Amino acid sequence: MMVRNEISPVMDGRTIARLRFQSASKFLAPLAGVIKLGLATSKNSGTPMGRAMSHMLTSCFVNRFPGLEIDPGKVKLSDGNLANPTDVEISRQGDTITVSWSTEILNPLNAYDDDLIMVCAYGIEARSAVLQEGEVVRKGGSALVILTDDLGTETVHLYLMVHTRDKKRFSRNMYLGTSAQNKE
Repeated sequence: MMVRNEISPVMDGRTIARLRFQSASKFLAPLAGVIKLGLATSKNSGTPMGRAMSHMLTSCFVNRFPGLEIDPGKVKLSDGNLANPTDVEISRQGDTITVSWSTEILNPLNAYDDDLIMVCAYGIEARSAVLQEGEVVRKGGSALVILTDDLGTETVHLYLMVHTRDKKRFSRNMYLGTSAQNKE
């Protein structure tokens, strides 16, 4: 699902750049806490939000003016060389999302049993994001996300990232796709 920004067809380059910046800012604002943590350890200069914004402006817009669209799968929330889990599966029952993964460690140099997993559910329309319940370790094999009332009926985008207990090393976030409420 792409985020579309409707714009008048007659605009100059500065106005288009300003609209791209506004769209990116609006998209990233609910994710600020996750970005601050996930991009804080980068050796690059600037702020974590500045690095996320720069990446979004250069890599996440998939169409040109007048149909500016953000591809949520290209958004950068964290960065690093820590290995993400494999065989990730998602299931949703009402306002509860379960994300599970293989506990097998394929690369012992870049993954540890006690790594912490963060799962973020983001509702673009509601402009709201929520993290998993409690602290989740890699060897646990699953995380539970309880959606807030404003996200309960919405399709949410899911992101997963891993960090060491001391929060000094991170993985590049994984986009897990979307999860919609089951229509019963």
